[in-house]
Amino acid sequence: MESAASLRVMSFNVRQMDGDDGPNAWEHRKELLAETICMQAPDLLGTQEIFVEQAAFICEKVPWLESFGRGRFGDNRDKHNLIFFDSRRFAVAECGDWWFSLTPDVPGSADWGIPRPRMVTWGRLKQANGPDILILNTHMPYGRGADEARRQSALVVLHAIAHLHESLPLFLTGDFNAPVDGEVYNLLTEHLCDSWKTARQTIGPEGTLHGFGRMPAGSPPRRIDWILHRNAGAPLHAETVTHCRGELYPSDHYPVCAEFCLNAELNRHAARWPSTGTRVSSKTSNIYEPLNESS
Repeated sequence: MESAASLRVMSFNVRQMDGDDGPNAWEHRKELLAETICMQAPDLLGTQEIFVEQAAFICEKVPWLESFGRGRFGDNRDKHNLIFFDSRRFAVAECGDWWFSLTPDVPGSADWGIPRPRMVTWGRLKQANGPDILILNTHMPYGRGADEARRQSALVVLHAIAHLHESLPLFLTGDFNAPVDGEVYNLLTEHLCDSWKTARQTIGPEGTLHGFGRMPAGSPPRRIDWILHRNAGAPLHAETVTHCRGELYPSDHYPVCAEFCLNAELNRHAARWPSTGTRVSSKTSNIYEPLNESS
């Protein structure tokens, strides 16, 4: 009989440490944010807008979590898309980063009018009893004029996924700064499933962006934080986590969480695949080619 195990996946835009956030500044909300993560007990957590100081605080308060990922400039400066994992269950087998540019393997690179580098961080995690897990985490370009940048970024993500083992469970977490059923959403969900739409049960509001509780009453929900997946079956449930203390929120986004039930037999035929670089064809920004070993 095949065994199965629960897997909790979470995506959380933690909001950077802006000094002008007033009562919502990091120092006021950091304990609540760590409490929110601890209450949800994710096995995998994709974060956006996170600085190393914030990551260190989370690991201090939730010590079984470890993380990986480089900053937007390829070092520890500025924002990261750190992926946290439960170190009691998982170990990192492989990981890396791709930037949203014509040269995605060049740290800090940017194209398509992206003013500051954006990227996707990925990893393959091993566990003692169960399949290897692939997880990618991203924060797509922001702004009304960034439609083309977001479209191209989605294509970078899809080409990155195309280079990963196709039979393993895969999760894509992120703040996509794009509407559900828009072009970016449709590009990604042509290949991946949306946990909110495929879950057997949904909990909480649909909208994830709340601006520290300042969204106008009656405004349409803005669900821009997603957990997408493949080879993981239907989630048992998906939740928009609204934990707060009165008017104090852990972030200006609600985190989202989904619970899956994975079959250990998924991994029985999964062999390690060779790591290959990628490059962009000089003819078009939409075509990636594997690098030959001699390249």
